[in-house]
Amino acid sequence: MAVDMPPDENVGPTLLAISCILLALIITTTSLRIYTRWSLRTLGWDDFTIVFTACLAVVRVAIQIMQVRHGNGRHRPYLTQDDYVYNNMLGWYAQILLFASTALLKISIILLILRIIQDSWRLRVFLRAVIAGLVVTNLACIIILLAECDPVDAYWKGAGTCWDTRVRIYSIYLTIAYSILTDLLCSLLPLLIIWNVRMPLKKKLMIWGLMSLGLTATGFGALRASSLGLVTDDLSWTYAIAAIWSNLELFLGINAANLALSLSIWGFIRHGKRPENSQQRSASSKIPRSGHSFGKHTPSLRPDQFDSPTCVVTCRRDRQDSRISEGSDIPLEPGIQKKTEFWIMEDASDNNTSRDNVLQKSEGAQRQDV
Repeated sequence: MAVDMPPDENVGPTLLAISCILLALIITTTSLRIYTRWSLRTLGWDDFTIVFTACLAVVRVAIQIMQVRHGNGRHRPYLTQDDYVYNNMLGWYAQILLFASTALLKISIILLILRIIQDSWRLRVFLRAVIAGLVVTNLACIIILLAECDPVDAYWKGAGTCWDTRVRIYSIYLTIAYSILTDLLCSLLPLLIIWNVRMPLKKKLMIWGLMSLGLTATGFGALRASSLGLVTDDLSWTYAIAAIWSNLELFLGINAANLALSLSIWGFIRHGKRPENSQQRSASSKIPRSGHSFGKHTPSLRPDQFDSPTCVVTCRRDRQDSRISEGSDIPLEPGIQKKTEFWIMEDASDNNTSRDNVLQKSEGAQRQDV
């Protein structure tokens, strides 16, 4: 009796095309993010973890390229035994990289949120608990992969004793469910934070759109869960499809985390310096609190020009705002800033000094909390 053969299909090229395009975007956005923050001297643990996540993504794609060369993406009957065994071994390593990189990605996003949140200690404790949950769920999957078979290579060789497949699959389901919840949290929580920040609506909508890209990754996580099953006799086909959804979830998540900082990156690329509000803080810190200077009054100070010597006295009051996230162009709390400068100009004529003009200007320097 003839056995029905599955069609000779191959999703391997699709897996590599999607993965390589998204990986190129990851390398680009991560490099721009790190260069910008390094130049602004605002590197933090969220940046270090996203770099490590990007490195794991590169290694994962390299492994998948080797898998496709050995038949990954095709049905089991069309592969030799050696190719099938080697492909499953590489897939075992790729799964470990997936769980590690998924946890690091979510941790990086939460660390970024923690840099923005300064006042709500309850929310900070809650987010740290979420990080602990990410470590536990993803580490559990890695431990199960390491301990599932005795010896370990029985996972891909088949010679040895292994646990029931349902132990691994159900642990993956649990990890995916928790990952989807953290995706929703990491995507929606920043939107609530931005809602309470004073900034133009257009800028708010732009930031919301960038941060909501993480919700797209959430959808692919659900598709990854639906593609997994308890039948493991055609892993070269089944896990190749799961790998497509996994890479879409992971790689889009990395790019979304980087693009959430695109306003700071664009401001640095365009101006070669800090974003506008950071630049103003940096420039204002160089102005003495009180002082005077003598010289010619030039059009750069006023539109009209005086040829006589002048005396300029400046006075400003400033309270440094320490509640602004480092390297972010988003103020943490709304406020009104005021700066007062007094210009006193003295003209010398017939050995008699007379005070001609007094100019008082108000610009925005003293912060008054709202």
